[in-house]
Amino acid sequence: MYVLHWEYMAGSIVAQALLEEMGAPYRMKHVDMAAGEHKTPAYRRLNPAARVPALTLPDGRTIGESAAIVVVLGESSPASGLLPQPGTSDRSVFFFWLNVMATSGYMTVARKGHPERYAFDESAIAQVERRAAEDLAAFFDVMEDAIEGDGTFLASGQSALDLYLAMLTEWSEDKDKLFGGRPSLAKLSNEVCLRPGYQAAMRTHRLN
Repeated sequence: MYVLHWEYMAGSIVAQALLEEMGAPYRMKHVDMAAGEHKTPAYRRLNPAARVPALTLPDGRTIGESAAIVVVLGESSPASGLLPQPGTSDRSVFFFWLNVMATSGYMTVARKGHPERYAFDESAIAQVERRAAEDLAAFFDVMEDAIEGDGTFLASGQSALDLYLAMLTEWSEDKDKLFGGRPSLAKLSNEVCLRPGYQAAMRTHRLN
């Protein structure tokens, strides 16, 4: 059984959605980052990077980083179609865009949501947040141009990239503004929101 160590509105959204779509047995273990649980010795033994999400595999090993979790789960379930398998034409493209989403998109979302982690005084924090908002808009412009399918990132159909990109849109405070002028991104997000696995993940991750 998998164990998903998760926090509200984090990359664990895509991890849970993938587990749901795979039909894999798993349980959830909440990590209260506000209380510093991710910095405790017990959690650091699982994930020395002290980040969330982390996924304990059936063999007892634990991995972190959302992109790594996507790859490991996709490789473990070839029939799911979540990750292009070796020898397929989309595989290299998939890995390229997954890394763009994880390094550029995810980290810019983090900078926008928590600018206080990147500066000390109030004026600098405000500048970090403003620049992050500009960078995030530019990132979504790139995503709009990169989407090849009709409601899917890849022209060949559904993949974990759809779930990952939709997850990144969840932090937007104004989705009408986000999707305005980005019809491909809007359609992809709407299609993902209809997928039962993603719906289950969002039920878990939405704060009351």
